[in-house]
Amino acid sequence: MKKILLLTFAALLLASCGNKVILDQSSQFKDDIWLRFQPESFSASVKNIDDCYNFTVTLDVDTSRYHEAGLPLMIEVKSPEGETRTIFSTILLRNHEGNILGEFVDGHLRVSQMVRQFYFFNIPGEHTISLSQRTSKYEIRGIHNLNFRIEKAKLVYPE
Repeated sequence: MKKILLLTFAALLLASCGNKVILDQSSQFKDDIWLRFQPESFSASVKNIDDCYNFTVTLDVDTSRYHEAGLPLMIEVKSPEGETRTIFSTILLRNHEGNILGEFVDGHLRVSQMVRQFYFFNIPGEHTISLSQRTSKYEIRGIHNLNFRIEKAKLVYPE
């Protein structure tokens, strides 16, 4: 019994030392269509502004309907006080040789990419994060699902 209790305590201790996820949410697009001026918004509660965070975007794409090599995104982070910071990134679906990146899951290409590393929030509180597609087209077809994840990063300084 003591061994089981000790192992359980050790597992909990190790799990608490890992990266902390403050947001992991998905949006599914109706008819797999993402409109240019219709951002997907998420809300994240930030408690400690001394921590830094990594932002990761995962897309599920129907490659028979969306043929581009990448998907340009604009990510706007709005603080509780109204300050907005903007991040531009492109989710790569194919490499320079045209080979597909990621893996196929349930008939869709799933690509995951870190879009911002070591991000610092300026104040604690509820932040709104909006993601918009920035292609030249009003609507893009074939984007099935978008997942946005914010995870506490471990910043290591060299000695």
